[in-house]
Formats: sequence, C-alpha cells, structure tokens
Amino acid sequence: MNEHVTLGMMVQTAVVQSKLLRTIKSFLLLFLLSSQVFASALASQSVNVKITLNNPTVGNVVEELHQQTGYEFSYDADILSEKLSDVSVNVKNERIENVLSHIFGRSDVSFKVINNRVLLKNNKKGNNNISSPEDNKQQLVTRVISGVINDDKGEPVIGATIVEKGNASNGTVTDIDGTFVLNVAPDAILEISYVGYESQDIITAGRNTFSIVLHENTKILNEIVVVGYGTQKKVNLTGAVQMVDSEILNDRPLVNAAKGLQGAIPNLNISFKTGDPTSETKFNIRGATSLNGGSALVLVDGVETDLNLINPQDIESVSVLKDAASAAVYGPRGSFGVILVTTKRGKLNQKLQINYNNSFAWSSPSRLPKGMASDKWLESINQANINNGGGAYFSAEQIEATKKFIADPVNNPSAFLDTTGKFTSRGQWGYAGNTDWYKEFYNAAAFMQQHNASLSGGSEKSTYYGSVGYKGQDGLFRFGQDKYKRFNIAFNFTTQVNDWLQLNFNTKLNNSDKNVPTNNFGMGSPYYEVYRMFPHIPIYLPNGTDFAALQGDNFNYNIAGRMALAGRTTTADKDFWYTGGFNITPIKGLSIKGDYTQNYWFSTYREHKKTIYQVQPDVNTPPVAVNTPNGVWQYRSGDVYRAMNLWAEYDFNLAKSHNFKLMTGYNDERKDYNKLEIESQDLFVNELTNGGLADKFINIKEPGDSWAVKGIFYRLNYDYMGKYLLEANGRYDGSSKYPVGKQWGFFPSVSAGWRVSEEGFYEPLRATLEYLKLRASYGDLGNQVVDNNFQYLGTLSPGTYNYVINNAILKGINPSTLASTNITWERVNTINAGLDFATLNNRLSGSFDYYVRRTRDMVVSKAYPAVLGTSGGKENLADMRTNGWELMLTWNDKISDVGGSTLTYSVGMGISDAFSEITKYNNPTRSLADHYEGKRLGEIWGYVTDGFIADEAEATKMVDTQSHFSRTWLPGDIRYKNLDNDPKINPGKNTVDEPGDRKIIGNSTPRYRYSINANVGWKGLDLRAMFEGVGKRDVWFGESQFWGYSGIWWAAITDYHVDNAWSKTNTDAYFPVPTFSGRSRQVQTKYLQNGAYIRLRDVTLSYTLPTSIPEKLNISQVRVFASGQNLWEATKMFKYLEPDVSGFDKNDGSPQFEDQGKGYPFSRTFSFGFNVTF
Repeated sequence: MNEHVTLGMMVQTAVVQSKLLRTIKSFLLLFLLSSQVFASALASQSVNVKITLNNPTVGNVVEELHQQTGYEFSYDADILSEKLSDVSVNVKNERIENVLSHIFGRSDVSFKVINNRVLLKNNKKGNNNISSPEDNKQQLVTRVISGVINDDKGEPVIGATIVEKGNASNGTVTDIDGTFVLNVAPDAILEISYVGYESQDIITAGRNTFSIVLHENTKILNEIVVVGYGTQKKVNLTGAVQMVDSEILNDRPLVNAAKGLQGAIPNLNISFKTGDPTSETKFNIRGATSLNGGSALVLVDGVETDLNLINPQDIESVSVLKDAASAAVYGPRGSFGVILVTTKRGKLNQKLQINYNNSFAWSSPSRLPKGMASDKWLESINQANINNGGGAYFSAEQIEATKKFIADPVNNPSAFLDTTGKFTSRGQWGYAGNTDWYKEFYNAAAFMQQHNASLSGGSEKSTYYGSVGYKGQDGLFRFGQDKYKRFNIAFNFTTQVNDWLQLNFNTKLNNSDKNVPTNNFGMGSPYYEVYRMFPHIPIYLPNGTDFAALQGDNFNYNIAGRMALAGRTTTADKDFWYTGGFNITPIKGLSIKGDYTQNYWFSTYREHKKTIYQVQPDVNTPPVAVNTPNGVWQYRSGDVYRAMNLWAEYDFNLAKSHNFKLMTGYNDERKDYNKLEIESQDLFVNELTNGGLADKFINIKEPGDSWAVKGIFYRLNYDYMGKYLLEANGRYDGSSKYPVGKQWGFFPSVSAGWRVSEEGFYEPLRATLEYLKLRASYGDLGNQVVDNNFQYLGTLSPGTYNYVINNAILKGINPSTLASTNITWERVNTINAGLDFATLNNRLSGSFDYYVRRTRDMVVSKAYPAVLGTSGGKENLADMRTNGWELMLTWNDKISDVGGSTLTYSVGMGISDAFSEITKYNNPTRSLADHYEGKRLGEIWGYVTDGFIADEAEATKMVDTQSHFSRTWLPGDIRYKNLDNDPKINPGKNTVDEPGDRKIIGNSTPRYRYSINANVGWKGLDLRAMFEGVGKRDVWFGESQFWGYSGIWWAAITDYHVDNAWSKTNTDAYFPVPTFSGRSRQVQTKYLQNGAYIRLRDVTLSYTLPTSIPEKLNISQVRVFASGQNLWEATKMFKYLEPDVSGFDKNDGSPQFEDQGKGYPFSRTFSFGFNVTF
C-alpha cells in the first residue's frame, strides 16, 4: 500500500472521530471506510457516456463529454470547429480511451489521456504526436508545496484528493483542517477533486503555498420528478413524492412490474394473495385506508391501468405521490396515494436505436412442508382419534400392509383388491403406498422465458418508441401443468408540427393467457387439497399408467389424477389502449394540453369439466365414472373505458424573484361493463369444450355495470427566489356512485416548503449539512369506496317460502333491501410534515416525513329494527386515524482508483411505520365482535397460556374451570390463565370493559417495514442486492396447516407436528396432546406467531462488455446478467409458513390467508439473460 493511500485511511479515520459521527449513521461510515481499504493506486477510470449527435463539431463533443464524465480537456482553439461524422455512444463502465477511440477514430483528431485530463491534437497541422510529462523523462528537481482547501462557505474540505497530473502515483489527501503537503515537479499541475464538488486544475509554477476554494456541484438537487399532470424539480417539491427509475426493473425475471417495485420505495406496500403468477395484487401507500378498503391509484402514462398487464421493460420511471397535497389533482381516486408510471419514449436528434433483451428463469417452491412416512401418519391419526374419544380409524391390516410396502416396495403392491373391507369397501382398490405428496405434486423447477425488443429514435421535431414483449411461463403443477403467457405491443409517437403545436399518440396491446387444470370437482383448490392427501394413497395403480384413488371410500381422492384428467380451464384477456394528445404553446409560458384515451378489455373464460373414469381391480368390472355430470362453464366479459383530460399551464415571474406556475384542467372518465355467462351440462362428447353441444343449459346470466366520474382541478405553484415554496391544489368532483344531491364534493389541499440552506444565516452550517428543506402539507380528499356502483338503490332477489299452495312450494320476490340513500363521500384529511437534506458533499441524502391521516365519515352498516323485515342500509358513521412516518437515506460514492478503474457504490435504506385507530364508531356496548371507538386496527384479543394440564386430576378439575370451551380435558391440553379472578375461564361479556380472561396479546399490523438496496459498479461489473422485511408483526394463524391435527379428512400433519406434540414422555413439547378438538386452540399467547422477517428479495450480477468488442459487429452495447429472487429469508414464523402468506391484509388490518394459508406457493427464482443495443 503506497504512502498517500495509507495517509488517506488515517485522515478518514480522523474524520470519523471528529465530524462525521455527528451527521451520518455508523453503518454507512463503516461501509465507506472498508471500501477505502479496498482501493489500490492505479490510474485509469471507467465512465458512463450516452451521446447522440448529428454532424457535430469537436466542440459539441467536448462539451458533452465534460458534462457526462467530468474529464477536463486541453486543446488548440482552432480544433473546436472541426466537423465530425455522426456520433452515437451509449456505454456504461467503459474505459475513457475506448470511448474516445470510437468518437475520433475516423477523424484527424488524436488524443492522450493523463489522469482526469484529455489532450486533443489536430493532426492536419502535421504533428500527430501528443506529448506529456511522462513522455519526456527528465531528472527534475522536486519541491515541497503546501496549501489549504476550503469550500465556498469557508469551511475546510476534509479528504479532498490532490494528484500531480502526469504522475498518478504522486498524491495525497487533505487532513481534518483541509491542509496538505506534497513533493512535486517544478512545473507541476495539481488536480483537485472531491465527491460533490467541481474538480479544479491548479498551476503550481512560481508558487509554493496555495489557498484553494472548491465549489459545490448541485446537479443532484436538480432532479426532475413526475407529478400529477406534469413534472417538477425535486428541490421545489412541497409534497411527499418519491421516484425510482427503470434501473430497479432491469435484469430481473419479473412476472410483472409490481414484483419489481416491492421494497423499492418506503411505505409503498405491495402484496400478493398467493404465489400464482396471476395472483391479485394490492397496492397500499402509508398503511390502513378505510374500513371499506381503498388502495392506491395506479396510472400508466396518465391513464388508470392494471400494472400487471404492462411489460416491465417498457417502464421509464415510477413516481409515488404519498400525501394529499401531491395527489390532490386526482381527486377522490387518489385519496390514498397515486402511483405514476411513465413509459419509455424516444429522444430528439437520436439515431435509430434497437434493443433486444431476454431472461431465462427457473422457479421452485420456497417453503413447502416435507411429507411424512405413511405408516407414521396412519398411526398418528389413529392416536389423535383415540385421544378425541373415538377408536382407531385405520385398521391394523392397513398399517401392516403399509409397513410392508415401505420395507419392500418391489414385492408388496401399493394398490390391490380389497376383499376384506379392512382398507376400503369390499371390491374396491385398497391402498398401502408411501407418497410424499408435496414432492410429487410440484415440479422441482418451473421454466419461464421473456423476450423484449424495442426501437427508438427521433429527429429535430419528432420522437418515436416501439416495443414488443413476450413472456412464457410454466407453472409449478406437475400434473395437469399450469401455463401462463403474456404478449405486449407498445408504440408512441410525438411530433412538433410547428412552433406552437405538438401532437402525440400512444397505443398498447396487452394479451394474456392462462391455462390451468379444471378444479370443478367438489374439492378445494389443488394447492389446498395436497395438504390433506393421505400419504398411503399412491399416485398410480401398479400398472404405472392409470391413476389411483380417483374414486372410492375411506380416503381423500387423488388430486394429482383429477387435475391431470378432469379438463382444462382457460382465460384469455385482451387489453387494447390508445391515447391521442396535443400541446399548444401560443405564447411564452402558456401551454394548453389535452388527451383522449379509450380502452377495450375483453376476457374469455372457459371451464371444461370432464367425466373421468376409475379403473377397477376386477378386470371384468367396467370403470366407474367420476366427476359427473360433465359440462362447460363459460363467460365472455368486457368493458369500455374512456377518459378525457384538458388542462393548461402558465409560467411567469415578477421582478425575476417571484415565480408562478398556474395549472387548471378538466377530467372526465367512464367505464361500462358487460358479461354473458352460460353453464351447460351433459356434453354429447366428453372431450369437446363447446358448451353449445350439451343436453342441458342450467345457468344463463347477462349482468352489466357502469360508473362515471368527472371533475375540474387546479394547482398553483409559487416560489420566491427558490427559497420559499407554496403550492395550492383543489378539485371539484362528481361521482355516479352516489345519489343525486350527494354526488359532488370539493377537495382542497395546500403545501409549503422552505429551503433553509438558501438563507444567509445558514452559511455556518453548510460545512455539515449542505442542503436542507422543510415541507408541510394539508389536504382533504374524498373516498368513493362503496359495496357496488348503485348502492343508493334497493335490490330485489328471488325467494322460496315455507308455504305450499296447490301442492307447490311458494316462490316469489323477497322484500327489497334498504337503499343506502344517505351515503356520500368518505373524507380523507392528511397532515404531512417532512424534510429533505443532503450532507457530506451530497454523498448522503435523505428525507423524513411524519403524517396523520384521518378517514372521516366511513360508511358502515346501521342497525334497524327487526320489524322492518329487511336488511341493508348504510350511513357515514365512523372515523379512523392513521399515524405514520418514513425515512429514506441514500449514500452515493466512488473510489477513484481500484484496479485501474473507478469503483462506484451506493447504499439506500428505507424504513416506515404506521398504525391506525378507530376514533368514532357506533358500538355503544363496545362489543369485541365489532369495531369500537379506541380500537387499534389489527388488535389480537386472546388468552394467556398457562402451560399444559399436567395429569388426570388437573384434567378433571378443568372440566368445570374451562367448561366454556369443552367438557372434556386431557393431560397435555392447554391450561389458560385466569385474569379476572372469576373461577371459570371464559370471554366474559365479550366487551372491552368485560373481556373475561382475554386481553390484547398482539397486533397484526406490520410495523417498521424496511428495505436496503446496495449497488457496486466496477470495470463493467455491476452487483445489486435488495433486502426487505418487517420489523414487528404478530400473526395468529389458526388453520390446519399450523395445527396439523384438524380431523381425519382435513389433517395436514407432518413429522414436526407429531414429534413436537405433548405426550407423557414429551411434556416440554410445543403442541398440545393430539386431538381433533379446538379446545386447546383458542387464540392465545403460546401460539401467537412472530411475523417479523428479513428477505433477500433480489441479487443481480451483470457485466457490460467493453465497447471495443461489440463495436466490431456494429453493436453499441452488450450486457449479460445472472439474477436470483427470494433466495434467503430469516423469520421466526412457523417453519412451513411463508412470511408473505400474511402480507395480504383485509380492510380491518387483519391478515387474509388465501385457502387457509395453503395457496399457490411463493417461489425462489434463478435466471440469466443478456441485453444487446444496436
């Protein structure tokens, strides 16, 4: 390690001890220091360059290269006007020499790179040799120079790098006082650099001491953020807005874009019901919304769209508008936040650019149970049934035959004719196999491939972008494999017709197909059924071709066989969008914009239920028909969505200090929905899927629906010299979902910001905190969530009555439900306070927000006297408050010289929290069966576990003490703690004030959601890792997957359940004594699950080939990558429960377990692919 690197480490250590500990989290400092140790002392650097210029001059190119790379250029003045041929460069982590060769290789310009400076020479003058101090080695007398480096506020710059140009090994760094000493040649030029500041070159000739001032580079603060109906500079934002770009979605095998956004932005909570590739997605911003639900509004290019239909590779950026002020222009649809997705577009003066990228991925279930030996399973079920007061359910012969098969499967069949009735009914197949259903049911790996191609470009007046994308995915089912496909086409075009008129057009076609086994045969979902399969049931009969156990007695049917044979269910969705728009700029500062969008969505669903046949053990007995009658259930549905937006913006300033921007507009949207549903039975041909070729038509429906919303809106932005910021928004909206007189509402918001760091009095603080902005906002928005689009109308339904007239049961129409004519908008008031900051030369930046969201006038059911003889009727009767905060920190830095190239790295951390409380509710008795005033959403009321019942004597005592739950108790059952000194354990009056022996034992609200994103780039290599998790959550999971013993037909026991159940020889067990009773399974402290977790959501390694390699093939860039998704997690939840299983919450904050937690498994995925740009 050379001297100046050693000195640099010493100075950095001193910095930690003196100033940095006051302003940065310790883990970021450790990351920085450890990275500095990794630095070596080589000179060459890599750069990112993206330039497209038509017939440029050398001066044009030099200006672009300087802005994008930071390199300084030396040249003769006359070289700048030299013309070059067209230049098109788009590279990442490429050596600067290769970039220059590509640009100047066919010109008369030659170059030489010395550290951070490029020397250019015009070869037309006859001398094409460029000399440098290193080219003329002379014995020069060195001298000692010294100096001090301050920033433009007079504060010392600690750790600035000073290098002698032409001698990369000779350098040093400033100490904690900003001073340095260095031996240099007499005519040396010093290069001064520091992250976050503009580099400088200092001529030393004739001087030995120097006072140098570095100027802040503020580019990071000029980031543009997409907001409602426009864009704003990030520094001028007064609302809570965060944005990510397309990098978060690149090089990943994403089923849909929502998967790629998980963990990317604090308090953007994305959850999926199951691991099904087409699973319902929920977008939530900032916690609980309303007791009636309400999710974030998702807009793609300004139009409400299902994000799962969009090709992730078409996305340019995603902005999340979190508070009421930033979302106000979208009115009630944006009351709980807005997600703005902007798709890619071409650029002006850009040559045609073609990109192709792909990924090939393999997925496997992440946390499946392990099957247990069938003989152990049979014996365990028998013991539980005995403990339950019954006898052994499975015969000794059954168990003995199963043991023989396990010991010698060659000479002992897994299926045979039962002539004794000891296995099943006489004459049927008896089974004695040993099947691990979890292993056999799912594929070890499911393949997915994605291919995307795009072209983009532009002239001086027009831009264009077009893309096609394909995704083909095999599902996890081994029998009757499920398959999923998606095909996307997108195209957009913008042209400047003249000086004042711009036109644009955007169209998308999204096709998706789903082909899965039919599940209409009187059983649960297939992934539910696999949990309750009897392990002694084999998949196939001894002949190896016919399925076993499709029909019979004394066992659950073979779900694998039924899936393979019982038909297919297909869903085909077609989604077509087009948008046309204009932008008129009649005078300076005024822009009038408009667009019209129309969307046609069609879906065809066909469920084919086939009759299947069970081969019988007696060859003379014909196969038994199963799954009768056969039939087809099909529907065709569609909707037409129309949206029109007209708005105008006017920018002006007064006295060059008062800056105004006024926007006002009109929005009109409507959706009409229709559906035709037909169900037929008794197909003439079992294999045909045409429902018209059937004997019976049992169900024909033709429902329809519609809704409309329209509104006018405005936004006023004002700032004084960029220091004092003010924004006011308002929207007057009407909705068809409310009765006349209650359809309209006005929803205003206001926000303000103060860039404190721009004040004169702030100057002494700049050395510690370069940038600081304070923000505050208030908004009042509406929420139009209702049960249906016509809740203000009563509904009629047919009914059957317990009367017989003329020998027929009386049928008629039930009384109408009570119309909810009093309901109107729910009101969502949000107060937000936040700050944005940047420190350590803008290497560390972040934001913090605290908010209070009050959802008022929530619509809830109102109790009516029973004498009315009807139901229904809701009113705006409840209020709720949500408190929360979020913190985002980002560290960006580089190490200039690691193995000859710059190493760049960044670490981002986001953490958020939110909780909600009912502040008004019509529940005068405070019954725990309903919400009540003062309730924290997610509260879990339960009993305190007081251990196991020790012996028969105590069990006899519990017959009276715990009689509320059961009159039968055994040693090993749960003993509940007495909390109210009443002699009996019970829930009391089931109210907050008299809960008996229950209390609040936990809360299911996810708290302290966090994410960590780390990126490292070096010599074309990029490594990215994303972690996300939940810091605190309690989960009560009372399903059979957890308890195992849930009756013979629903049992989901594993070795873990059996080995950890109480017995006389295992009194310290986790589970109670095995029974099928729920008496020991009351909600209680012992079995409350800790739902906190951390997961490695994504890790991706990519490599961008040096330009010189693909250039020979006329290719501008090639990148290859390998990626892993959901590779690791740490959690204390029950070992067979995926943390995501509790992530899809109900409106009241409690977790929703799809198929009792036995849904389609979540997956781990490995992939690779490449990305080529021409």
